[in-house]
Amino acid sequence: MHYDQKDLLRLAKRYQNTKRSYLLVNPLQAKHLAVSPKKALAMMAELGKILYQNHPEAKLIIGFAETATAIALRAALNFPDDVYFLHTTREILSGDCLNFKEEHSHAVEQRLYLSGDLPQTEEIILIDDEISTGKTIRNMVSQIRQECPAYQNAKFIAASVINRVSEENLKLLEQENIFCEALCKLENLDYTSQISRFHVTEPEGIPFSEKMPYHCVISRNPLPECRTPHQLKEYREAYLSFMTSVLKELRPILAGKKKILVLGTEECMYPALFLGNTLEEFELSVRCHATTRSPIGICQDENYPIQQGCTLSGFYDSSRKTYIYNIKADQSAEAVLIVTDSKADTEKAMEQLCVLFPNADRILIKG
Repeated sequence: MHYDQKDLLRLAKRYQNTKRSYLLVNPLQAKHLAVSPKKALAMMAELGKILYQNHPEAKLIIGFAETATAIALRAALNFPDDVYFLHTTREILSGDCLNFKEEHSHAVEQRLYLSGDLPQTEEIILIDDEISTGKTIRNMVSQIRQECPAYQNAKFIAASVINRVSEENLKLLEQENIFCEALCKLENLDYTSQISRFHVTEPEGIPFSEKMPYHCVISRNPLPECRTPHQLKEYREAYLSFMTSVLKELRPILAGKKKILVLGTEECMYPALFLGNTLEEFELSVRCHATTRSPIGICQDENYPIQQGCTLSGFYDSSRKTYIYNIKADQSAEAVLIVTDSKADTEKAMEQLCVLFPNADRILIKG
């Protein structure tokens, strides 16, 4: 399937970010905007088809947090069982990690827990949602080559849904044995002037009220830790086991309901899409998106994609500020499923989400 700019690109304004004023919002990414999980996964799978067709010998695939975690894993699942996958993270885990910077981001520091029994490979695939200059990619590759001698001469494939890298920067990447693949190649435009006409405000806070009840489903089959490397066979088996466990608990709660919203939490996006897609196969009306650490300006202009936003406590750290966008259309949902891999206390975040969806059954699914 062919995807172009009108399918994949909306322009929003970052809130109080002096490094880059605009943000590319992909309506099919299931991050900032709600979308059918089937449509989102189809786009991600299409990138995976291109990558497997052109780079079938790659044995290591790395996704970028936060927004590309689901894209990267779904694309990776086009590859055989023995390929390894993980994504970068802004969370702190035990063990050694590589540190690099995503310099234009709201949260600059990125970590890569690339350790353990890693494969021998002449090609490594890096997957992001959008690549604009290639600087983050070059930072990351430099760290990998410095810390992992076995990959010193490896060819790196910088893959993305959208690629806006200029010819000059493409040459810089190629000089470092880094080559690009993308679903959609766009001109290297600065969208600052296009976005400057929008006057934006900060996402609004959610007042705490009396505690509202919600269901809690804890999977007997935990989600895999995507922030450390595992073979794709482990991911496939783990997600099927997770789904079997969760659906058994959800069936009586969802009985008779037709409109479902499934929310991921920050870096945990793919499990929400996987669950949402399964529910769509039962002929339910399902929409999916996720909470995010990215502050985006709010504007009521009909040509602006983010018209409502709320500030939430983080699911991984209650003192962290996170966001959820454009939920007015979701408030008619009969059930809201929140899928998380957080091991932290999620009570504060759930209290706030319950306020946003007072008329729905609310179900926290912990994997």
